[in-house]
Amino acid sequence: MECRATPDTNNAFRYHWFVWQLTGIIQSPYLSVYWYRLYAVLINILVTILFPLTFVINVFWSKNLQQLCENLIITISDITANLKFLNVFLVRNELQRIKVILKYLDKRIFMEEEYQQLKRAIRIAQLSFIIFATISTTGTSLSILMVLFSQERSLLFPAWYGLDWQNNDVAYAICFTYQLVALIVQAIQNVANDSYPPTYLIILTSHMRNLELRVRSVGLSSESNTEKMFLNKREKELDLKKFNDCIEDFIQINRLYDMIQKILSKACLAQFICTALVQCVAGLHVLYLLDESNYGAQILSFIFFFAATMEVFIICYFGHYMSAQSLALVDAFYECGWISQTLAFRRNLIITLMRTQRHAIIYAGSYIPVDLPTFLLLMKYAYSTFTLLLRFK
Repeated sequence: MECRATPDTNNAFRYHWFVWQLTGIIQSPYLSVYWYRLYAVLINILVTILFPLTFVINVFWSKNLQQLCENLIITISDITANLKFLNVFLVRNELQRIKVILKYLDKRIFMEEEYQQLKRAIRIAQLSFIIFATISTTGTSLSILMVLFSQERSLLFPAWYGLDWQNNDVAYAICFTYQLVALIVQAIQNVANDSYPPTYLIILTSHMRNLELRVRSVGLSSESNTEKMFLNKREKELDLKKFNDCIEDFIQINRLYDMIQKILSKACLAQFICTALVQCVAGLHVLYLLDESNYGAQILSFIFFFAATMEVFIICYFGHYMSAQSLALVDAFYECGWISQTLAFRRNLIITLMRTQRHAIIYAGSYIPVDLPTFLLLMKYAYSTFTLLLRFK
């Protein structure tokens, strides 16, 4: 069935671009260059630089090992979030180029099945952003509630401000207000930081799936969906043109894959390192140092442990799914109706098959594969660490 509308997969990133404009990475169309630069410099100095710096300094002011672990968990997570935010700024030009490639691939959608496939992908991508936003909002709200119901004067997170906020009302109001505003801004940043890697993988996988459908249909009868063994000259010319268009789409998808590999490599590596460190520190904190009656600290440790683990799982899941789809795309080239085609068709097919030998998989830091076996290996190391800690308890 012919497609009646042209999809726009850039809609999957609509929320992300809004957040990046809000946080100063991308210039908003409503601001002049001068006001944009002033806004971007102010918000990133006050939040992206100074906010994590208060956590780093507080690590060195830890009075005991328990406080050190609590401060390290927060500091590691916040620094990782800011590194991923910095990575988005560094690859912002690639993000613009990806928009162009996606517009080209969207125009190649002709069948209703392909259109519905992209609609599902866009819906899943937008839903993932909403889920991350809900989790972030819940975490921020819990932090505020813990402060409101605390018996002692406290901040949202332990941090150093150089002011006697425990005994001075004005100092406390300044510190709490700054931390609340900075926390909200960073929570918004983190939603985009955590959701854009799986979103790009979802859209890439969807376009791979649609190309697979187009390749498999080459040389097949539209009525019986079986390979036609006898073709006239006109049919061979049409199949050759259709196949050459598929090759061009395949080249564009490879370009898209290379760009996504570039923008996700450092971000995924930072997340893997963060997850490993947070799991180890949280395990040490809960098993050895934490008072069993301190439920607030226990909840905080488990929240950070769960959040760091889920961030890696989601990336690995969609990375694994994309890799599996790339293999299905390679199989489609082997299974298309090539037997009755012209010599030019078969020559192009052989050249394309030679180019498909590279397995499409995202690598964190150009070394660690972003897939489910890597996640299972990470969980195995975490379990081994906990087992070792329990033996020495």
